[in-house]
Amino acid sequence: MADLLVIADDFTGALDTGVQFSQKGISTQVLINPDTGWNKVQSDIQVLVVDTQSRHLDALEAYKRVFHVCSQAKEMGVKYFYKKTDSTLRGNIGAELSALMDACNIRRLPFIPAYPKAGRTTKKGYQYVDGVPLDKTVFAHDPLNPIEDAYIPNIIRKQSENMVYSIDVSDIDSANLLNDKQGIIVVDAVVEEDMARISGLLGKQQGIIGVAGCAGFASYLPQLFSIKADARTRGKLPLKKPILVVCGSVNVVSLSQVKYAEKKGIKSILLSLKDLIDPSYPDSLDYQEQVETIQKTLVNDGCFILKTADDKGDVVSIMEESEDCSGKDMYETITESVGLMVRDILKGVKIGTLIVFGGDTALGIMKNLNSMAILPQHELLPGIPISIMESDIYRGALITKAGGFGNKTTLMELIKFIIEEGR
Repeated sequence: MADLLVIADDFTGALDTGVQFSQKGISTQVLINPDTGWNKVQSDIQVLVVDTQSRHLDALEAYKRVFHVCSQAKEMGVKYFYKKTDSTLRGNIGAELSALMDACNIRRLPFIPAYPKAGRTTKKGYQYVDGVPLDKTVFAHDPLNPIEDAYIPNIIRKQSENMVYSIDVSDIDSANLLNDKQGIIVVDAVVEEDMARISGLLGKQQGIIGVAGCAGFASYLPQLFSIKADARTRGKLPLKKPILVVCGSVNVVSLSQVKYAEKKGIKSILLSLKDLIDPSYPDSLDYQEQVETIQKTLVNDGCFILKTADDKGDVVSIMEESEDCSGKDMYETITESVGLMVRDILKGVKIGTLIVFGGDTALGIMKNLNSMAILPQHELLPGIPISIMESDIYRGALITKAGGFGNKTTLMELIKFIIEEGR
C-alpha cells in the first residue's frame, strides 16, 4: 500500500496535486472513485490520490466520504495523509479537515492553503488571488460554491468545531510555534520561500502524520515524509495532434482562454445547455451532426474546441429557468452529457491529446470513457498537469486545468506546444 494518501475533492485538484510527486520520480496514481475498491491501486504506487468527488456535496456527506476513505487507508497501513483543498477555498473545507483529523486521530493539523506560483497567497489568515482578497475575485460568484469571506478561520469554523489558529508569516521560523496548539493551524505564505520555511518548521515537529493545503505545498511532502523517488524510469508521454479541447468551466479565466484561441483561428462549437440537460438529446439528429462535424474538423485541422458556455451567465440563466433540479444535479447532467459526446467523438477519430478545463467536466469524461485510474506525469505550467489516461477507447495524453489557472493565452500556448512536440 502507498506511503502517502492525498484526499482531493475534485478531479483536476487530484491531478494537479498528484503531479507534484510524479514529476519528482515518485510513483503516483489517481483513483477517481474510491468505491471501486483498493484492488484498483497498483502494487508499486508510493502516493495514492483519491478524488472523493465531494466539493458539491452537503457538509455532512463530504465529512462521511473523507472519514471513510481515511479510515480505510489507515487500516491498510498508509502512514501519512494530505488533505488537498482548493486554492480558492471552494467546497467543504471545515468538514473535510475535521474528517481527516477524526479518522486518523490527529490533534493538530497544519493547513497551508497558499500556492504562490499560481498567485494564491495567505496573509494574516486571509486568502488572496493575484493580490486581490478572495471574496473580491471572480470566485466569489461561483455558481455552486460562492465565496463570501476571505478570512480562512471564518471559512473553516462554518463547518468545524475544532479550534482554528492563524500564524503570521513573520512567525514561521519559531520552532515551538505549533507545540501548544491543538486544532487546525492556518499558516501564512506569500512567496515560495515561505513554503520552504514552513516545510522546515514541520520537519522539526514530532508525530506529524497529517497536513492540509492545496497543490502548492504538496511538492514539499516527499522531504517532510521521507518519500524517495522510484529508481525505475518512466518513459515520457508523446504529445501530438489531433487535439480535442473540452471546456466545461464557466470561470472567466477559462472562458477568456477559449475566446483567445478562437481569435487565433481554432474552430469551436458551443453546445446548448438546454440540449445537454435534455435526456433525448443524444438520440437526436442535431447531436449526430455535431459529433460528425467535430470528427471531420479534428482530422482536417488537427484541433477543435468543444465548449458549454461563452459566458458564466449562460449557466446562471439555465439554472434559473429550470425548476425541476438543483444546480448540483444540473451540473452532473451537463457533465454526463458532455462526457458521452466526447466518448462518441473518440469512437470515430483517434485523437492524440485531450485537454479538459474544469474538474466536473473532466470527471464526467473519465466516467464515460470507463477510466477509473490516472497516472500523473509532470506539469506543463503551474497547475496544469499532463497525465496518462487509459480507457477502453483512448490511451494517451490528458491535460487538465482548473478553471481559474493561467492567463488568456494559456490554451493557445498549450496548443502550440503540442504541435511543436508532435513534429
